[in-house]
Amino acid sequence: MSLKDIIITEIKKTKTEIVSPLGIQIPEGLKQFSSLILEELKDYSPALFVDPCYGACDIKFREAKDLGCKTLLHFGHRQLPGLKTTKAVKIIYVPLNFEYTNEQIDFIVSEIKKHGLKEISLVTTVQYLSNISVIKEELLKAKIEVIESNKTKRLQEHQILGCDCSNLCDNANPIVFVGDGWFHINNVSYNHRKQEVYLINPLIGQSEKIAYDEKFLRQRYAAVARALECRSFGILVSSKPGQNRLKLAKKIKTKLEKNGKIANILVSDYINENYLLGIDVDCYINTACPRIAYDDFNSFKKPIISATEIEQIFNIKKEIKIDQIS
Repeated sequence: MSLKDIIITEIKKTKTEIVSPLGIQIPEGLKQFSSLILEELKDYSPALFVDPCYGACDIKFREAKDLGCKTLLHFGHRQLPGLKTTKAVKIIYVPLNFEYTNEQIDFIVSEIKKHGLKEISLVTTVQYLSNISVIKEELLKAKIEVIESNKTKRLQEHQILGCDCSNLCDNANPIVFVGDGWFHINNVSYNHRKQEVYLINPLIGQSEKIAYDEKFLRQRYAAVARALECRSFGILVSSKPGQNRLKLAKKIKTKLEKNGKIANILVSDYINENYLLGIDVDCYINTACPRIAYDDFNSFKKPIISATEIEQIFNIKKEIKIDQIS
């Protein structure tokens, strides 16, 4: 079944739950289907939020309420447990579960065998999570052991996010990511630098070992070195419900000020260098989506470090610790 067919099928399932008017959120990868989605839901007075949506952490229930929407349809993700929303807007999550074909399952198993792996941690994203039990059964037949992962307040077993892979409980054996894209697997490779990490994408027949990017770690130490010379800091806080770490930002602010630094909290829904122009600080400390400091640091004219890298400034830890929202 194609992604288009999955979208139509899932919309049909949810129609009986929708109360007009309707707000719609879709991730960047689904924007090509926006016209299709709006057409399928045209009877519910739909309004499409077009700004970037990066995950279930970014749920626009406040904006939907302000627009007078009674329902918010959020595509591509599942609800983050414990995320506080509002009863004024009914939120329906449409994760768009994708079922692999038998041929695609066979490809996954055969590639794991080709890599010579005997004991692995197996991870994927929410869209492909329903396939894990079948893959594990086939791997068992091939005498390949799958190490169980933990279930956390944000993650199901074998599920990872781009900002959270804390449910992986094995730190020695190879990790196999089944799915597509680089956002999630990069987070795994950053956090499990001493382990082998493999990407298997049965949708396009891709299979490769991910080489850990040593350049990334050098860039992080370089950013910390620049931060050590700074006197004033802007602590970036996201107002997105699942990214907001204001308490952490306040702790960092207190610690900086106790050490003779100037620190101020800067809040935005979408963290962007253009929004920070003219603000007189020497360095940014990111408490929003951790990947902003890691993937987008070149977009910032001033050094930007993660919330965990503040530890290096005060010489608490020698080794860089990768920030996670867990």
